Amino acid sequence: MKQENARKRLCWKSAIKIIAGSRTRLSVLGITMLAAGVLVTVAVSAYNRAPLIESKAVKLTGTAPFVQKGGKSGRDLHGRLSLQPEVDRFRRRLGLRFTTPGRERSTLVGRLTIGAQQYQVRISRIQDVDGEQVEIALNSGPPLIWNDKDGAKSGGRDATGLERSLIERLALDSPDQFILAQLRGASYYTIERFVQPADVADAESYDGPVWDLVRVGEPEGAAQNRSQSSWRLYYLNSATGLLDRVISQEQEATVAAEFTQWVTQGGEKLPTRIAWTRNELLVMELVINGISHGSLQ
Repeated sequence: MKQENARKRLCWKSAIKIIAGSRTRLSVLGITMLAAGVLVTVAVSAYNRAPLIESKAVKLTGTAPFVQKGGKSGRDLHGRLSLQPEVDRFRRRLGLRFTTPGRERSTLVGRLTIGAQQYQVRISRIQDVDGEQVEIALNSGPPLIWNDKDGAKSGGRDATGLERSLIERLALDSPDQFILAQLRGASYYTIERFVQPADVADAESYDGPVWDLVRVGEPEGAAQNRSQSSWRLYYLNSATGLLDRVISQEQEATVAAEFTQWVTQGGEKLPTRIAWTRNELLVMELVINGISHGSLQ
């Protein structure tokens, strides 16, 4: 039994390479670059901070069933959100904004810390039948916007560099996007269920958190303004059903978003503390202290 457990242990960095390689059209060169990106720590001058988390190894067991690919069928938003079985279960757990009309706009207010800088942030997430638009206001700076069609925008222009990374993290590393990505034809693949850390002293007696791992891939042939990462790996807590972590790629770096605090308010469940690491170095943290929901009118 111990030999079997040892054989099934796999670090999450290796899991990322397997996930990226599951895209049948991915070139050998792309796989090589991705593997190198996971191993190389990129020094970012604006983000010179100590590590927040250590990499976690995971134990994989059983088989990985496919979840059918999404698409656009019909014009009813909530009806279309029920097409993916994995997503349908998750959206009902999160709350009324994904099941009841009149809550298409969510507004989050809080504090965003980037390196040594702090900002007052206001994030509006707006649902419609074709996807989601995310509007971000940092202090008195220009508006930052993301949507399925245009990608990341700053002041009406295409966002680049660190600004683009900031927008995509806030927009896409989100439980809402796990649900709404299907509206743009993203693919869902359940990598494994009941995954546990492999660095525990005794895997047989482990009673900590375990996860269902779901890979969400961006549709092939998407416009060039698609996100920097062609996939995201979602860690859904098998006990709570909530999101604990999202892993993605930014050029040659691995980005992990850790959801460390959730609240229930007015029939909605939302994360109120998210920390991002880039190659295991803390680069950004979001703390939400105000939440409201309403219709588009």
